[in-house]
Amino acid sequence: MSNTVSVTLYHPTKPQIDALEIINGDDAPMVTLLAYGRQVGKSFMMMMDAFSYCMNRSKAKVLWVSPILDQALKVQQQIEEYFEEYPEIFTQIVKKFDRKYNNIFFHNGSVMRFRSADSGDNLRGMTQDRIYIDEAAFTKESFIQEVLFPMVTRTNGRIIMASTFNGKNWYWDWYKRGLEEENRDSIRSIKRTYMDLDDPQVTKVVEANRKNMTKVQFSQEYLCEPVASHALFSGIDFAIQRTPINNPHKRLFIGMDIGISQDYTVLTCIDEDYNVVDIDRFHYRNSEMKYDEFKHRLINFVYKHYEWLQAGYFEMNNNELLFDELMTDEKFASKVESILVTPTSKPKIVDNLILLFEQRRITIPDDKDLVAELYDYGGKKTRTGVISYSNTYGKHDDMVMSLAHAAYCAFNEMDGGHTSWV
Repeated sequence: MSNTVSVTLYHPTKPQIDALEIINGDDAPMVTLLAYGRQVGKSFMMMMDAFSYCMNRSKAKVLWVSPILDQALKVQQQIEEYFEEYPEIFTQIVKKFDRKYNNIFFHNGSVMRFRSADSGDNLRGMTQDRIYIDEAAFTKESFIQEVLFPMVTRTNGRIIMASTFNGKNWYWDWYKRGLEEENRDSIRSIKRTYMDLDDPQVTKVVEANRKNMTKVQFSQEYLCEPVASHALFSGIDFAIQRTPINNPHKRLFIGMDIGISQDYTVLTCIDEDYNVVDIDRFHYRNSEMKYDEFKHRLINFVYKHYEWLQAGYFEMNNNELLFDELMTDEKFASKVESILVTPTSKPKIVDNLILLFEQRRITIPDDKDLVAELYDYGGKKTRTGVISYSNTYGKHDDMVMSLAHAAYCAFNEMDGGHTSWV
């Protein structure tokens, strides 16, 4: 009499099937990268595939990795809860459910381990047949490359990772590589959202949740767009103009963000329709520029657009002496005025730019540095309720602030700060 047990773990949806066909295909790549939004069931699908892999193979070694241990343990608990109504089946498959060391041992000799990225070097030396990485975009790339990849090298194993994007960080770069046919043996990527389910009930739930989220939050979590969880700007890809815009006879406005030591100096010119027409970005220290050359570069940018230039804003903070010296040039002084960035004024300046992106009233060039800064630029509330704006992890925000100054200049100079937007 046969002791074989036939178990159907679940019935996958179309987006889940699309992923499983890559993961378990005969030509499966070393890395399968899933960019899946909420409601698609990416974590559940990976959990079931990992359990199924162990269940159907003798002495398989599988590692589940989450950014923090609580998330990994939650997945282990979900597996146990999934079989609560079928304890006899569970005991025929699972030999030991180890809660102390976070492992599941199978009767066929397979083992599934649950760990966190926080474990770091403690995971070195393990060998695995498969590694599943949940919320991978919120894990360090160095940990995956230096700690996890060596685990599957000797076994010719596979790595499966799923996540929403966390800005245009390493996960976004890997995702783009996985779309290229020449890389299909090493990495393959697919992107799915709740819309791929074509399920009216799911859409109803999502639309109800939309009311309690910002546009950026919704774009990241449900539409799986490459914005960071703290990001402020939406519609960035829509704003990118692939061909330069040059509309003559339009009023122009300039924003100047000045960097003397560690930061870049960025000069941005936009027209009255909020099209970016020119950007000059340079590093004063790194370029070994002389001080007089530095001043003339600022002045020449104003001269370049002088005929149609209506006004320009120069960020005054810690640059009072430089501004006074620039004002000795009559043409510069006739167009440019100082602006002071304070905890009170900065939200107004940045919020104006956020609104332009949300309402799709601004276009920007396809500049990788500007786009990266916009995706990374974020804000958080202080204990007093004031929003603090900045880029994360010490990254530059000079291009964002220069653009924000130019847009705020246009807003104030064209309409006196009382524009009525539809």
